[in-house]
Amino acid sequence: MGQALASRADVARLFGRAAFGATSADLDKWTGQPYAAAVSSLVDVPDPALRAPQVDDVARLIHENNKDTVDKNQLWWLKRMASTPYPLEERMTLFLHDHFATSVLANGRPDAAMVLHQNETLRLRSLGNFSTLCNDITVDPAMLHWLSGTLNRSGKPNENYARELFELFTLGTIPQVYTETDIRQAARALTGWTVDANRAAKFNTGTHDKGTKVVLGRTITNLEATEYQEVVAAALTYKVEGRTVAPLYIAYKLVLSFGYIPETTDLLAAPDPVVAAVAAALAPAWDLRAAVRTMLMHDGFRSADATQGRQTVRQPIELAVHAAKALGFEANQGQLVTLLGRMAQKPFQPPNVSGWQIGRDWLSPTTVIARYDLGITAYALWLAVNQVLRVALPASGDLAAWAARLGLAGLSPNTEAAIRGYLASPGTTAEAEKQKGVLTLLMSSPDWMVM
Repeated sequence: MGQALASRADVARLFGRAAFGATSADLDKWTGQPYAAAVSSLVDVPDPALRAPQVDDVARLIHENNKDTVDKNQLWWLKRMASTPYPLEERMTLFLHDHFATSVLANGRPDAAMVLHQNETLRLRSLGNFSTLCNDITVDPAMLHWLSGTLNRSGKPNENYARELFELFTLGTIPQVYTETDIRQAARALTGWTVDANRAAKFNTGTHDKGTKVVLGRTITNLEATEYQEVVAAALTYKVEGRTVAPLYIAYKLVLSFGYIPETTDLLAAPDPVVAAVAAALAPAWDLRAAVRTMLMHDGFRSADATQGRQTVRQPIELAVHAAKALGFEANQGQLVTLLGRMAQKPFQPPNVSGWQIGRDWLSPTTVIARYDLGITAYALWLAVNQVLRVALPASGDLAAWAARLGLAGLSPNTEAAIRGYLASPGTTAEAEKQKGVLTLLMSSPDWMVM
C-alpha cells in the first residue's frame, strides 16, 4: 500500500484531510515524491516533551493562567492550526476535541481556562497512547465538570461520564456491548473526584464508594483513587467473541473524521477494510501514531473513490484555517470566529457531548450560505494584509494558478465551467472584482469543500 509516487491529487487530498489543507508549496514539494514520504512528513513529528516550545506556547499559558474568555482562546487556537509546523498534530487535536467533546459553559464550569488546559492534554497525547489519554481525560478538570463527575459520590452516583465513556469514548454502539448495569457499576467506581479552587482534580476518599464493583466482567475492589484506571482498562480490553471492541470503534471514528463515512452496521461482524487495518495497528499498544499512519497509507483512504462514497465533507474549521494558509492572512480573526458560529463549529464550543455533525450534515442550507461568505471574508482579510507582505492573487482567468493557490490539484469540469461563465457574464469587468468573485465561487465549490 502507498508505494507509488504521489500524484498532485494525492498531495492535495492528503493535506486537505490531515493538515488543514495543502499550500501551493506542499503541492510542488511532494508531487512526484514517494507517497509514504509525504505521509511521514505529517506523522513523524518530534515528541512534544523533547522539542523546543512553539512560539505561541507562551500566549497559551497566559490565556490559561489569566482565565481569559473563550473568544481569546478560539483566536489563539485558530492561529496555531494555521501556523504550526506540525499540522497533523493540530488536526488530531481537533479530532480528539470532537471525540471527547467538552464545551465552555456560561456558568463557568468548565470555564475557558479548564478547556484550554484540556486542549493541551489532547495535543500532547494526539499521536501518543490512547489508553493514557483516556485515563487523563477521565480525571480532567474540564471533563469532571462537563459530565458531572464532581457530583458523583457514594450513595448518589452520577452516571453521566460512565455512560459516555462507553457509548462515545471507547466502545460505541455498533453494536452496543455494554449494559445499564455496567454503567451503574462504573459510575460507582468513579465516585470521589472533584475539582479544587485552583482548577485541579482532587480525590476525596470520603465521597468514594468503597464497595466491590463489576464492570464489563472485571471485578474492582476498593482501590480508592486508582479505580478509574480499572474502569478505563475494562472498557479498552473488553472482548466479544474474541474481538476487542474499542480499537475497532476508535478506528471507525478516525476514518469517519479523516476519510469517509464507513458503511458498516456491525464493527465486529463486518468492519470496513480501512477500519479493520487501522484497528489492527492501534490495538497492540494503543499507538495513535501507528494507527494514523496506517489510515493515511491505506489505498482505501488514498483513493477517495466518489462512486464508493470514499470522500469527506470538510469541517468549517478546516476550511477557515485552510483559507488563512492559502491567502497568507493570520487565522486569529474575529470575522472568522463569527463566520464559524454561523457554520455551527466554533472551537471549544461543541454543541453537546456527542460533538459536531459529520459529512453531508455540514451541507445544510444555513451552513452552505455561510460557506459562501467564507470567500468574501477571506478576500477582505487578504486585502487587509499589509500591501508589502500581501502575495498577489492570480489573474482572474488563470484557473490553474487559482487551484494551486488554494491547494487543489485542479478543478472539476463543473466548477471550471461555472467560473468561466461568471467571468464571461456582462458587467463583470473590474479585475479586482473578478478575483473576489472567483475566490468566492471556489471557496463555495465542491472542489474546495469535499476531499
